[in-house]
Amino acid sequence: MRYGHLRPLPASGRLALSLVCAVAATLAAGLAFLAGAVALGSTACGTALISLALGAIQWRAIRAARADGDADEVTIDLRNPVPRLSTNDPVTGLVDKAFFRVTLSQRVASARRHLQPLSLVVFELDGFERARPERRDQALRLLGSAIRRTLRECDTACRYGDAAVACLLEDTPEAGAAAAAERVRKAVTMSPTGRSFTLSAGIACYPSHALDAHDLLRRSVQALAAARAAGRDRVEIAGVD
Repeated sequence: MRYGHLRPLPASGRLALSLVCAVAATLAAGLAFLAGAVALGSTACGTALISLALGAIQWRAIRAARADGDADEVTIDLRNPVPRLSTNDPVTGLVDKAFFRVTLSQRVASARRHLQPLSLVVFELDGFERARPERRDQALRLLGSAIRRTLRECDTACRYGDAAVACLLEDTPEAGAAAAAERVRKAVTMSPTGRSFTLSAGIACYPSHALDAHDLLRRSVQALAAARAAGRDRVEIAGVD
C-alpha cells in the first residue's frame, strides 16, 4: 500500500489540535478522579479536582499559544533596514523645496495668529550657469554653510532651485532680514571658494509686502529679479504696493 506525502499542519491547525488534546486528556483525568471522589462520598474533594483540571487546561492552552507565537515570530533583517525618508538636499544640506512650501504656509499662518513679522529671503548665485559642475557644488556648499552659520535655529532654509536658496526668518522685520542677507552675501563672495560667484538676494516681509504665503513668495522672487537687474551682487527689498 502506497501513501502520499502528508503536508504539515499550519500554525493555526497545530494550535487547535494541541488545545483539543489538552482538553480531552485533562477532562478524562478529572472525570476519573471525580468518579473516585463521589464514590468515596467526598464532594469537597471532587470540587477541588475539578478546579485543578480547569487550571491545567488553561495552563496548557497558554503554553501552546506561546509556543505557536514563537514559531510564527517575524524576523527583521537588520542588515537591510527600511530606508528613512529624507527631506534634505545632498549638496547644501538644507531641506528640500517640497518641505519648504508646506513650512511657508504654516509660518505665515503662525505669524498672522501671533501678530509677528515674517521675512522671506531668496538667494541666487550669479554666474552659476557658466561655472563647471564641481565649482557649482562647491559654491552651493559654501552658500549652505554660510546660511547655517547666520540663521537661528527657529529659521528655515531650503534649496529652492538650481542656484537658489530660500530662507524664512521668524519674527524678523525687513531691516533684520536685510542685515542677515548681507552677512550671507559677504560670507560667500569674500570666500576663496566663492570668488568666481556673486550672490543676489530678494526680500519680502509679512505683513508689509504680502498677506499670504503665495504673495510673499512672489514678492520675494520679484525683489530678487530686481537685484539681478540692478547689477547683481546686492540685496533688494520688495517695494510697498
